[in-house]
Amino acid sequence: MNQMSFFKKFFAVPVLGIAVLVGSCQAEDFSLNGDYEITPVVFGLLDHSKDVHIIKITKAFMGDGDNLVYAQNPDSSYFETVDAKVVEFDDGVATGREWQLHDSIITNKDTSGIFYAPEQKVYVFYESDLDSTMEYELTVIINEGEHEVHGMTELIHGFKVASNVYIMSEIAFAGNTIANDQDYLSWNFQVFEAYNGKRYTYKYTIRWTETYADNSTASFSASRNNGNVEQVDPEVPLSHLASFSGLDFYTWIGSVIPDDPNVIKRKFDGLDLRITVAHNEFDQYLDVSQPVTSIAQVQPIYTNLSGGLGLFSSRQIFELYDFDLNKASRKELCKGSKTGHLWFCSSNPADVGESFYCP
Repeated sequence: MNQMSFFKKFFAVPVLGIAVLVGSCQAEDFSLNGDYEITPVVFGLLDHSKDVHIIKITKAFMGDGDNLVYAQNPDSSYFETVDAKVVEFDDGVATGREWQLHDSIITNKDTSGIFYAPEQKVYVFYESDLDSTMEYELTVIINEGEHEVHGMTELIHGFKVASNVYIMSEIAFAGNTIANDQDYLSWNFQVFEAYNGKRYTYKYTIRWTETYADNSTASFSASRNNGNVEQVDPEVPLSHLASFSGLDFYTWIGSVIPDDPNVIKRKFDGLDLRITVAHNEFDQYLDVSQPVTSIAQVQPIYTNLSGGLGLFSSRQIFELYDFDLNKASRKELCKGSKTGHLWFCSSNPADVGESFYCP
């Protein structure tokens, strides 16, 4: 029996009508929350290209007070004891490899949310050699058997990009002459899709250094989401073209970097590429979790776990660093209509003698 025949559930959580109940009854007549039942909430994504794997294991909470206050208290979300492990399977048969998770505190949670931050407890195991052709089962035993959560996932298998991307050092976003928007170029390359893959998210990050009138310097970065591509069939991977528009590149830089009068020059330090491939079930989870826009205000919840809510799935993150721009693209960054006002100049030795060169 295929181990992937696990529980996939859709729940509908109606929120419309609460205001009507509150308005028509006295607050002391009843507890709006009723009898509270603890529900484990588990979220984890395995990536065989990484060596650290993090699972978040918390509980849903509810009280008669201000739940926003409860959300700021870590004790409202943590269980007393958690015993969790991941076991590897090959076509339904355990391979003998398994990993016990241990708790760890990370300190980089975004502080702008409603939950406690920046520290949070997570559960971790280390392995640099997960097999993308295998299946992995998560078992979580909570509070000495009070709750038990199970999940199963495949990994992203077979994803790759065209080999020329690895040897490319410079990107051509512009030709020698840009008379109108149609003259900008695009950076294109082939992507070979993965088994079990569904959503491909493309993003790049630019890095630059600013020099100020007092000769001090500071370095910055900014990231741009270049959009998603959907794989037609997770079980039949094909290929598609990744495309990054030069027009979008220069227009975005012109809008994201402020025009600071204290800057006397800027240097482009490089471009980093990031592609994230989401498993089919992770993609479903993301789709279902989108904000509700219908008048019914019914929020569905997707989970592939038994014994709890959340998701145990996979993704693959692919990153390449330190791309430069080719000469024509450097010239456009320094002198072009979209970014010429930002005082970029080039220190590339190939540009010595050009009007946009600076040592």
